[in-house]
Amino acid sequence: MTGPLPRPSASTDDVDIDPRVERSRASVVDAAAQLLLADGPDAITHARVAAAAGVSRTTVYKHFPERSDLLFATAEAMGSDLPKPSDVTGDLRTDLRTFLDHLATDMRDPVRTRVIAMVMERALHDDAVSLVRDTFMQEIRVAFADIAAAGIAAGDLSEDVDIELGLASLAGSLIYSRLFANRPVNDDLVDGVINNFIRTNAPR
Repeated sequence: MTGPLPRPSASTDDVDIDPRVERSRASVVDAAAQLLLADGPDAITHARVAAAAGVSRTTVYKHFPERSDLLFATAEAMGSDLPKPSDVTGDLRTDLRTFLDHLATDMRDPVRTRVIAMVMERALHDDAVSLVRDTFMQEIRVAFADIAAAGIAAGDLSEDVDIELGLASLAGSLIYSRLFANRPVNDDLVDGVINNFIRTNAPR
């Protein structure tokens, strides 16, 4: 497993408690989200977001120095948070359900599903979007690795469980069902995906 990718740089305003700064940042992200939904990742430029938010380009640059910063903040605001290491209970099925419920929630939301699909496609051609995708994927790998480590320690998973293949079978199954098979991502599907993963990776 590769080391952590550098997260897109954060503005110094991220720690500023001035409510005016927070409102300004939120208006920029809201405008960027509307552009993302309407026209895709290509629409997320400092100039277009500034015009949509009714602020100067300098303001947008102050909050988000790089385009990848702006894209990341926009995608993050529209997505679900991943479970933290402190959320891992050690009960494999419970932890996997918590992990997958975040993605399942996104896959049930047509807005978030559209954003995920656009980012997946555009990341093949746009370096800034690719950085956002890769940063999110690294965070997903870390969260899943924590769950897998707890499952191995509890004797519920084989010690040679493959993190990449595990993610492919879990997250990939939900993405395939929603984006390719146009099937609902319901509780039965999530439970079936989890059962298959546990059965396939049980200690031998």
